Amino acid sequence: MALLLPLLFGGFGGKKSGTADVTNIEKAFENPDRSARPKVYWWWLNGFVDWDRIKEELHAIKNAGLGGVDIFEIGFRPDGIVPAGPAFMSDSSLADIAFAIREAGKLDLEVGLNLSSSWNAGGTWVKPKHAAKTLYVSKTAISSSGSQREFAVPFPTISNKDANGKEKRIEFNADGKPVYHSEVAVLAIPVVPEGGFLDTAQIIDVSAYLDTAQDLVRWKAPKGEWEIHRYVCSNTGEQLLLPSPKSVGPMLDHFDAEATEAHFMYFIKRLQSELGDLKGTALKNFYLASFEARTRIWTERMAAEFQRLNGYNIRKWLPAVFDEAAFAPDVQARFQNDLEKTISELMINNHYRKGRELANKYGLKLISESGGPGPPLHNVPVEALKALGALDVPRGEFWINHSRYAPDRVDLLMLVKEIASASRIYGHDIVELEAFTSFQNWQEGPGDMKPIGDRAFCEGMSRAVIHGFTHNPPGMGYPGVVYAAGTHYNDRTTWWSKVKPFNDYLSRISYVFQSADFQADVLYYYGDDVPNFAAPKNTRFAAGSGYDYEIINTDILLDSLTFRDGWLTLANGARFRVLAMGHVSEENEAVHKKIAELRKQGAVITDASHSNVSAALTAKGIVPDFDYPDKGSTRLDYMTTDQPVLDFIHYAKEGVDFYFIRNTRNEWVTRSCLFRQQHKAPSLWDPVDGAIHAIPAFRQLEDQMEVPLTFPPHGAFFVEFRHSDRKPRIEDFAEISSDTRITYTDGGMEIIREGETNPITLKGEWKVSFDPAWGGPGAVTIPELMSWTASADKGIKYYSGTASYEKSFETTFSRDTSGRIYLDLGKVSKVADVWLNGKPLGITWTPPYRYDVTDLLTAGTNTLKIDVVNTWSNRIIGDLNSVKKFTNTNLKERGSRETTWAETPLLKSGLLGPVTLRLIK
Repeated sequence: MALLLPLLFGGFGGKKSGTADVTNIEKAFENPDRSARPKVYWWWLNGFVDWDRIKEELHAIKNAGLGGVDIFEIGFRPDGIVPAGPAFMSDSSLADIAFAIREAGKLDLEVGLNLSSSWNAGGTWVKPKHAAKTLYVSKTAISSSGSQREFAVPFPTISNKDANGKEKRIEFNADGKPVYHSEVAVLAIPVVPEGGFLDTAQIIDVSAYLDTAQDLVRWKAPKGEWEIHRYVCSNTGEQLLLPSPKSVGPMLDHFDAEATEAHFMYFIKRLQSELGDLKGTALKNFYLASFEARTRIWTERMAAEFQRLNGYNIRKWLPAVFDEAAFAPDVQARFQNDLEKTISELMINNHYRKGRELANKYGLKLISESGGPGPPLHNVPVEALKALGALDVPRGEFWINHSRYAPDRVDLLMLVKEIASASRIYGHDIVELEAFTSFQNWQEGPGDMKPIGDRAFCEGMSRAVIHGFTHNPPGMGYPGVVYAAGTHYNDRTTWWSKVKPFNDYLSRISYVFQSADFQADVLYYYGDDVPNFAAPKNTRFAAGSGYDYEIINTDILLDSLTFRDGWLTLANGARFRVLAMGHVSEENEAVHKKIAELRKQGAVITDASHSNVSAALTAKGIVPDFDYPDKGSTRLDYMTTDQPVLDFIHYAKEGVDFYFIRNTRNEWVTRSCLFRQQHKAPSLWDPVDGAIHAIPAFRQLEDQMEVPLTFPPHGAFFVEFRHSDRKPRIEDFAEISSDTRITYTDGGMEIIREGETNPITLKGEWKVSFDPAWGGPGAVTIPELMSWTASADKGIKYYSGTASYEKSFETTFSRDTSGRIYLDLGKVSKVADVWLNGKPLGITWTPPYRYDVTDLLTAGTNTLKIDVVNTWSNRIIGDLNSVKKFTNTNLKERGSRETTWAETPLLKSGLLGPVTLRLIK
């Protein structure tokens, strides 16, 4: 059975109310502006670039619907494929960067610049005084008779090799001591019995008696057994992690404001020498990658900042820096907390805030992954929300087909929810994510990337920065040179000419999110631990099925949160019903006092357990914001492989509500969904094509509105609600079940029930043309549709690129046929572009691969042409045993981190079908 129900109102349906802002969202949805469009990491391997290719690539980026680039120079192993370019920020390098910025400006593309060759921050220009530092110690045992007045205290041993024998970047004087070093303290420590603990009351600070020229302490030691500790601050010798060959240099001291200023001003002055006033250029952002230092952290101002924050001198506590059992456990833990808080504040204030201040002064914004990933992946020493809030644009990351799990099964590489909360609570406009990072090579198409991208959107992403687009100078062939980690997203990719619809999809969702305000019922305080990091949505904390939450830290709790008119309210105007509390240390008097005040005012406050949060919401009579039957999971989060059928996020703008909903399943899903909305009319906003359709089927319940919805495999779209005079055409959903497929169109509502319609399958032969330039056999005739990999012809089996399918078919359908006629391609791997009777139908990249062909189909003979593009993977595998090589790349060995190319399976490719026509009346 197939139904088509006409709407009472045409167009978008009830578009009467709403502010100019909401009207602009609707107008711009089909073609959003630059700020919503994805950017790419623009990898410059080994700093080796070509100006003609820079221009070509920028045009390719613009034409693909992207909004900008982050120039990211990085090294690649010296295999001779990618020559060494100039040293980063040398005169030649600077000329390359300036040229790219000027060319990007001509195309209205936004440019960011990573502030090092690879990461962490640093470079050849960093002097020892400003390079990364740590704390060293020498220990000398003495037995004093009580009369001795002079003891040798050697300078700590500082090796020029690390534990793996690799040379460290430490400059030494002729006397063997580092060029940069500063004395921190000399302590006389009484020897304690085995199993005993140190007592600061017994430790004597003898720093004033140190003779640095002679390496002596002139001090009358009391009688007894002592250990003299000499603590010295000097460079770690840590280098940039993956610099270009001529750009090897030391890592910056990220905890020293003077070092940060020297680093930023080096870039600013160098760039100004080529570009003049930076405010008038396409350069809009400086970027700092995630912090991945591997040594103990120290800096010159550590002691002073520790004293300021904690009220006591750090010197006598220095043994605890090297020995976790130096003091009694409770005493040691208190000191460790104070030290970690100090380190966090130093990094936030002296690196991120200082860097932002300098960037802003010259018309630039600062972007960084300052919130991790943290331990156990990386030694990021910050309170993450505060560190992210110190930026102009916080950035996180998420990966495709690669995870790193904590012991409790939390994916440490899904760093989205934390970034989104930080951006919102600190009043920033955009939530940026390094997106689709991968250790697979040429395995994915846009449709494969979509599901994880949609999850990131449901956690709050509002702009993707795709990882990444590798610059290819001339002569590199196809797929060319790439950075070792993907996704490989450049104009050497097979499906690049057809990628714009996917970029448009990402842009449309981003535009709505950037233009409206996040909605949630619960405020989650994630505790006062430092370092501290927020887990992905609905993992370690979940507000419950159908509810969402915002995350706050101590900073926001104390300075921004109030309770008024029955709402927990932040300074940005966001309102919540329940506050869930994470861990608070007993000595945190300020937080305990604030919570007591909020309770007294009437705020609902509970612990962070799922059951208590749910009970608090239920007690207040708050029904789920989004609900549906048959959730398919007893656990509605992502700590295991089990997950709910549908996921959502809710935004609103002055009375208009936008729910973005995604299908987590690779199958068709129909559910009668409940939204916490009253006296409004719904519309469906489809980010795949930018269309907006009024929904004629809805009914108002007591506290919620019911709307039947069908999602294609991994489908996602917006349901928008606004005040309207439009009334529902259907309020009885009794005949709608899980095997029903519903489509909302400009004409109304189509309902298809499984088994009640008989599509016409286009059977028989197809003419398929494979390009001989890529090993294809030219034009062939195949008896039926199949994966190219099933062919006995190696030119087809290992083919990569575009193949053109052609078929003529007869039909009795015509423009006069009652109803709508749809062409369905069945399954496609990976992207298709379709023409019917010489007329373009457009590109399709995600299910359903379907077109309305009512106005193009003719009674009699019709001609169909379908271009299908796969990935490079199969051709690279085929080249392993081919005399003639069709591909060239620097990644010759591995198809992924886990498999060599020889172990990598072929990917199903081509038009897999079945191709059908269906009449819906």
